[in-house]
Amino acid sequence: MIPKYNYLIVSAMGPNRPEMITDLSRACVQCGCNLLNTKINVLGQEVVMVLLLAGSWGAIAKMEATLPNLEQRLGLNIQTRRTHEPSVSSQLMSYTIQVVAIDRKGILNEIANFLMKHSVAIEEISAHTYMAHTGTRMASLQLKMNVPHDVHLATLRDKFMSYCDDHNLDGFIEPIRAASL
Repeated sequence: MIPKYNYLIVSAMGPNRPEMITDLSRACVQCGCNLLNTKINVLGQEVVMVLLLAGSWGAIAKMEATLPNLEQRLGLNIQTRRTHEPSVSSQLMSYTIQVVAIDRKGILNEIANFLMKHSVAIEEISAHTYMAHTGTRMASLQLKMNVPHDVHLATLRDKFMSYCDDHNLDGFIEPIRAASL
């Protein structure tokens, strides 16, 4: 069976220029691709983008052929990878973890190890540091995760809260709620 849609991941990194976003999104439209997911982050003087595109085989091939010109014109480093539609499992529950703490090396690694030990898969991470009004560098982390149906949620939550207490982290777990219509 021929898939209805083909998927392409585009990763672009380069100088932070306003035209980068408009030129890449315009190329998507002109090639007939649908932009399903976008992550953009300014890091220092550079910008990093990760895009997930969907389209017919021809639209994806056209986009792949268009990218080298954009890469050269905008001074970007672009990498692509074909992928498939994500599989959906009704056996997983979506939750989010939020943590705020005084910044120190290894916080994200420690939390990822905690989750791995409890069979929880991380789907998305957003982490950054900032200066508190006291002058202390703080870390803020938000993780979207998928919890297997056989993991007892109250026990996981209790263990995570104990973990946070032991490591001087302010954190919590809560379900991801669907947006109301």
